[in-house]
Amino acid sequence: MIDLVLHGPRGTQPLGHPAAVRVELRNTGSGELWIAGVLDGSENGLRFPRYRPTVTRSGDSGSGSGSGSDSDGDGAGHADVDIDGVDGRSGGADATGYGTVVAAPAPADDPLVGPLRPADLRALLPGESWDPTSGPGCLPLMTFVRFAPQRPGRYRYTLTLDTDAARPEDWLGGFGVPAGAEREDLLTLVGRVPRLRVVADPVEVDFRRRLDQ
Repeated sequence: MIDLVLHGPRGTQPLGHPAAVRVELRNTGSGELWIAGVLDGSENGLRFPRYRPTVTRSGDSGSGSGSGSDSDGDGAGHADVDIDGVDGRSGGADATGYGTVVAAPAPADDPLVGPLRPADLRALLPGESWDPTSGPGCLPLMTFVRFAPQRPGRYRYTLTLDTDAARPEDWLGGFGVPAGAEREDLLTLVGRVPRLRVVADPVEVDFRRRLDQ
């Protein structure tokens, strides 16, 4: 019914610069598909839909702190988070054995998230595609946008979409939530979203040298 697709850049990428990794949702079913993009709190796992990205460096293992001369990323703090119940601390081995998780969503500074609006939910027609990080109300995946490795190697980008909330109310947000008939109308829209968990095929990006070398 729905495909979650990551698109990576072609060729070797320079160190110290983020890779241009795009996200695409495709309606592969025969009817319209209701979905929402990356909203306030989606990447941190604070609200549904959850879009959970990670970046893993190939070939490493162990539980280092990710600091010092061998560190990756921009030092902006993508670590120390829980990814689907597994400690995603930077420098720790990932669950697949591919390597070391070097970037994951940063902890939220504020646990409150903005309210869901009717315009945040949209219907994709059969065969239609959409970038859930673009458009009104949608946010970029900062884990991908800010990750700029300093260490040469091959990096795997992964993304999971989770809409399977225990209650429709888990979509509504933390403050400014409408009441009465407006709330019920919003919950009706949420009820049109299929409950699923989709994992995109990973994209691998090779970082080798800096632009000035």
